[in-house]
Amino acid sequence: MGEIIRDVGQQLADSILARLSPIQTVPTPSTAHTQAIPTNTSTQSLDLSQVQLVPHRKVKEPPTFRGDRTDTVNVHEWEDIMRSYIKKANIRAEQQAEEILTHLRGRAKDVVKFGTRNSGIDVTETPEAIYGLLRRHFAAVPCSPLPLADFYTTLPKSGEDAYDYWLRLNQAADVATDRLKEQGKTLDCPMLEVTRMFIRNCPSKELAMTFRSKTIDKWSAEEVQDVLDEYHTEVSSRGAASAVSRKPNEDVHVNKVEMSGTEVSSPDKQDSCTAKVPESFALERVISMLEKILLQKSAPAQAQAHVEQAV
Repeated sequence: MGEIIRDVGQQLADSILARLSPIQTVPTPSTAHTQAIPTNTSTQSLDLSQVQLVPHRKVKEPPTFRGDRTDTVNVHEWEDIMRSYIKKANIRAEQQAEEILTHLRGRAKDVVKFGTRNSGIDVTETPEAIYGLLRRHFAAVPCSPLPLADFYTTLPKSGEDAYDYWLRLNQAADVATDRLKEQGKTLDCPMLEVTRMFIRNCPSKELAMTFRSKTIDKWSAEEVQDVLDEYHTEVSSRGAASAVSRKPNEDVHVNKVEMSGTEVSSPDKQDSCTAKVPESFALERVISMLEKILLQKSAPAQAQAHVEQAV
C-alpha cells in the first residue's frame, strides 16, 4: 500500500514540475528508461563513404568550318571529326542538325542555310543532307551526278607510286559510296571493285608481274594489301641501301697523302644492280604464288591417296 502511495505521489510531482517548467526536462524514474534507450541515427543518414564519383571525359569540340583558306582541315576531314564528336557526345538525332550548324561559319554556313531553304530539305530529319551540300561545294574532287563514273575513271597519275594509287582508289570508292547513298543507291562489294581496278591499272611493272600469277577474280583485297605492304617494305629498304652506298668515301690524310678507304664502284655497276632488284623481287613473288597454288591443288590428291591406302 505504501508503494502505491509513493508512485501516485511521484506521478503528481512529475505532472506539477512539467506544467511549471515545460522547457526543461527533469529526469524521473518514468523518463529515465526512455532516455536510456540508444537511438541509432546512422541508418537515417547517408553513408557517403560508399559513394563513388565517376568523372566524365570532356569531349573536345570540333573546329568550325568556313570553306575558305583559313580552315585547318578539308571538308572530308571536318566531316569525320564532326561525326566522331556527335557519336562521343551522344547527341540525339533530332539535335544533330543544330549542332552541325553551330560549327559552320562564313560561306559554308550560307551554302547550307540557303541551299536547304530553297530545296525544301528538312535538315532536322535528314542531317546527312548538310554533309552532302558541303561536299558538293567544298570538296577537292568535283562532284558529279555519276559517282560510279568518277570511280572507274580514277587512273594512275604520271609517276605515281603503286601504294599511293591504292590509297587514292580506296578514297575514290568511299566518295562514290557516300554519293550513291545520297541518291538512295548502294555500291555492291566496293573492295572487290577497288581490287580489280588496281590490278588492271597497276602502275608498277614488278607488281603487275606478281598479279599475273593468278586470275584477277582470285585476288582479294587482303592479299593485295599484303603484297603492297611487302613491296613498300622492299622499296624502303632498297632506298636505304642505295643511300648508304652513295655516301661519300672518307679520305684518310697521312702526310698530305690522300688514301681512299674503299673502292668507288662505277655508275654502270650500280645501275645494273638496281635494275636487277625489282626483277628478282617480282620473280620471287611469282614463284611463291605458284608454290601456294600447287600446294592447294596437291592437297586434295594427297588426301585421296591416303584414303585409298587405308582401304
